[in-house]
Amino acid sequence: MSGSRLGPQLGPLVYTAAVDNEMGPRLRFARDDELSEKLRPRTDALTRVFGHNSTLLESWYRWYVPLIRDLSLPARLKEIVRLRVAQLNACEF
Repeated sequence: MSGSRLGPQLGPLVYTAAVDNEMGPRLRFARDDELSEKLRPRTDALTRVFGHNSTLLESWYRWYVPLIRDLSLPARLKEIVRLRVAQLNACEF
């Protein structure tokens, strides 16, 4: 996908990217045939965006699951932080 605004830094994600001139770069959901048999039943956005790269997805979960299960911070504060990070990254969902 040469010439896109995504650039080479996204590595294996480049092939899933589409550039919308009005909205900027977007990642599409992986099709069933791009996912392992184990992941095909899942419909959550994280799996559908990163599931084509099982190493990346497994690494994400190894980082994220302890973060959400740790009860040292109140759930409300964690959600406020998630929303702020999403806002700073212009995340729409």
